[in-house]
Amino acid sequence: MPYRILSFILLPIAALMGIVTLIALLAALVNPPLLLGVFLLASVVIYVISSFIFLQKGIDNKQMCRHSLRDWIRVNAFVTIVFCALAFLNTTTLLTNPKLFMEAVTQGLARQNQALLPEATLIKVMKGVLYFLLAFAGILLVHIVLTFRILKTYRHMFKPKE
Repeated sequence: MPYRILSFILLPIAALMGIVTLIALLAALVNPPLLLGVFLLASVVIYVISSFIFLQKGIDNKQMCRHSLRDWIRVNAFVTIVFCALAFLNTTTLLTNPKLFMEAVTQGLARQNQALLPEATLIKVMKGVLYFLLAFAGILLVHIVLTFRILKTYRHMFKPKE
C-alpha cells in the first residue's frame, strides 16, 4: 500500500523536523516573527505523527480512534498544504532564478562568522537542500490526498463526537 510506504518515509523526516522545531521555538521566543515558521513546522510534524497513529491504530489494529484524532489530522493537513505551497514556491523560485540563488548563497556566506564551507560546497549543499525540500513537499501532498481518501473510507473507525 503506497500510503504505508509514504508514511514510513515521512516519519523519520518528521522526527528530525520536530527537533528542529523545538530549537526554532527557542529562537522564536527571542524573535517573534519566526513564530509563523515554527507553527508551520509544528503542524507538519503533528500531521505526520497523527496520521501515522491512525494508520497503526485504526487501519492496522482495527481499533476505534477518538474523533479528536480525525480533527487533528484534518486541521494539520490543511496547514501542511500551506507549508507545501510555500516550499514549492520558494524552491522553484530559487532554482529557476540563478541570480536570486546566488544572492541567497552570498547572504549565507555573509552570515557565517568564519567561512565554514567554501562557496562551491555551499552552493551544492543549498541546491541539495532545495531539491530535498521539493521532493519532501511533493510526497507530503500525495500523502495528504491519500489521507483524506482513507479518512473517508475508514470514517467508521472514529468514535462519535461526544
